Amino acid sequence: MTFFGISYIENQLQLNDFIKYIVTFILVLVLFIVSTLYWRHRIQTKYRDLSIIVLLLLLFMLGLQYSDYIQSESRHSQSSQMVTFIENLAKDKHLNSSEILVNSTQLTDGVVVKIKNSYYRTNLSSDQSNYTLTKTHLMNKKISIENN
Repeated sequence: MTFFGISYIENQLQLNDFIKYIVTFILVLVLFIVSTLYWRHRIQTKYRDLSIIVLLLLLFMLGLQYSDYIQSESRHSQSSQMVTFIENLAKDKHLNSSEILVNSTQLTDGVVVKIKNSYYRTNLSSDQSNYTLTKTHLMNKKISIENN
């Protein structure tokens, strides 16, 4: 079972978005260079063909980014709910929020919380405005921790 720390949950989406922005920037730069070469050498159609290919790749990447943006907004909202949950739980237990680990990056009913050496199952209300913790025991003690 994998447990996640609060720093992992806060930073999980930033790397993927950064890579997509770099690829899009590179495609825009290549499109600019190829288009400039085409306008300079209008007789050679290879630059026109390259600029069309790069433009289509750029449009494809922009479409992917828009689709991913919609999905990442939903995930980001759910992850921010988990961060708020961890911070509130840490405040209730008089702990540092980095000492609490969870087995999901999104707040759902049944999330397992690791506090020190104890494990708790989270029972959420239907509107997720309150929770109860029930002590639980893991059958498989093999766990990994993602904390950065």
